[in-house]
Amino acid sequence: MTLSLALTLIGLVLTCAVIQRVAGMGLGIVFAPYAVVLIGAHEGIMLANFLGGLVPIVMLPRIWSQIEWDKVLWLGLPAIAVMPGAAWLSSVSPPAPLYLVVASLVLLSLVISVLLARVDTTVDGRSPQVVTGVGIGLGTVLGGVGGPAATVYAVLSRWPALPMVATLQPLWILVSAVSFGSKWAWDDGQLPDLPGWVWLAMIASVVISVWLGELLQKRLREHGIQRLVIVLGFLGALLSLATGLRLLLG
Repeated sequence: MTLSLALTLIGLVLTCAVIQRVAGMGLGIVFAPYAVVLIGAHEGIMLANFLGGLVPIVMLPRIWSQIEWDKVLWLGLPAIAVMPGAAWLSSVSPPAPLYLVVASLVLLSLVISVLLARVDTTVDGRSPQVVTGVGIGLGTVLGGVGGPAATVYAVLSRWPALPMVATLQPLWILVSAVSFGSKWAWDDGQLPDLPGWVWLAMIASVVISVWLGELLQKRLREHGIQRLVIVLGFLGALLSLATGLRLLLG
């Protein structure tokens, strides 16, 4: 691995981890598509799953009191239920079509959710949570991007920003661990072979990101955080679409 590639990867981890502390998601939206380009599809997604569980663990002590555990349950269980099957599908299917399908569905859902939000429509309850969980599980395994599905639910349910940020963290721990294990079992997935100092730098970036993210979050109003979540949802879907097209066209 070249020095420039290593520094780019470390900078990407720091940036995405800061975004995750502010908006509740970052590793599951922005990191994976870039990691796929930098180090390859399988290893990029495996690294995204690994970091997607590590960053929330570091965050948990700071946000524990605001976690809505019933939503963790109703979002998490459906996600877990579909992940082994999705891992098998990813092991037998070329990655490009999967990226394109996931990205297209997410973009359509985001557009619909934003339009509904403009007419003061609120969609919440167990059924939307289950559907969101399925979307998170499929997106996490197939493309390393479970965040956009959570964005759709956050917009439609008008989820307050701070409880949303807190509640998503144990959910990311859960789905990242299951995705990592499923892909390891079905697809013989493995973490990238990175130098030791790169691993240490990435872990240090995760720790530093909690402090930096809190400073930034205090400067943003709730409406600003909600807008950031929507922007991240679209960005993640577009990045996945671009990744699928790049893989398809070679």
